[in-house]
Amino acid sequence: MPTFLLALPPWETLLRQLLLAPCLEEIVFRLGLQDLLANSRALAARRHAVTLTALAFGAAHALALLVAAAPGPWPTLPALLLALATAAPAWWIGHGYRRHRSLPRCIAWHLLFNACWLLLAAPVVLPLLSTS
Repeated sequence: MPTFLLALPPWETLLRQLLLAPCLEEIVFRLGLQDLLANSRALAARRHAVTLTALAFGAAHALALLVAAAPGPWPTLPALLLALATAAPAWWIGHGYRRHRSLPRCIAWHLLFNACWLLLAAPVVLPLLSTS
């Protein structure tokens, strides 16, 4: 069994990433922004509500990374691109929300994506980013 699977993050990180973030972010981005755009008078906003919300989600993660790094050195370009890449699962979750209109389903998918990141990807990817 790979050793990175045995090292769990601190419980505060698990609580924040597996409970607080999925709930708060899905409320803000699905019930807030996506619903606002989907009910907009502008045809383009209604048509592209899922994509615009996903892009905003990725941008918010990149901005959070920049704010968390201040006043220290700026994050590396790969780290910022990785933060922006959160738009991909956000787009998928947004389509599910548009189809099923279920916030608990969105929260569950968000929790699953965060769990996969924390337990499988982050232990491998983050050390690579720190050396670049």
